[in-house]
Amino acid sequence: MSLARRELAIALLLSVTACSGQAHTPHPSPGPMPPNAAWHGVYQGPYHIALNIWTRGNRASGNWRAVGDREGEFSGTVFGNLLVLNWNEQGVKNAERHSGRGYFVYGLGKPGEPDQIYGEWGVGRSGRTSPWWAVKRGNEPLGKNGLLDKTADDPNQGDAPGCEMGNCDDDFENQ
Repeated sequence: MSLARRELAIALLLSVTACSGQAHTPHPSPGPMPPNAAWHGVYQGPYHIALNIWTRGNRASGNWRAVGDREGEFSGTVFGNLLVLNWNEQGVKNAERHSGRGYFVYGLGKPGEPDQIYGEWGVGRSGRTSPWWAVKRGNEPLGKNGLLDKTADDPNQGDAPGCEMGNCDDDFENQ
């Protein structure tokens, strides 16, 4: 065995041994980011009314507004088309709080369709995970000064179709 391979094997063994007492989020192996694609943007799915993602280098952060009057935030690390993250979420009108871990995988949409992200999330540091997905709705996150408009899903905010999904043009005119 060459010296370089031996050093790599020792480094891998040490990292596995050092982390063996910690819970890990299983996730797929990272791949390259699709050409002309970027994590930075706003996404929407069956749970997320609006999910904002900002990136700086290989670091990512984001926030969201979700069904059930919930909001949250995350921070994570980007590995090509894979984003591994830790998240916190709370009820807007109650003290209920949850935190956990998860991952997103970035994928190109079919021709004429938006790009999408999919992945899994779990509560706590270990245990069962649940799948989820969202489609990219824009290349710029919503909100003012990096914060999601917390009233984006207020049905009394406007009478344009889709306002309940955070698509109200007048929400962001003055920001």
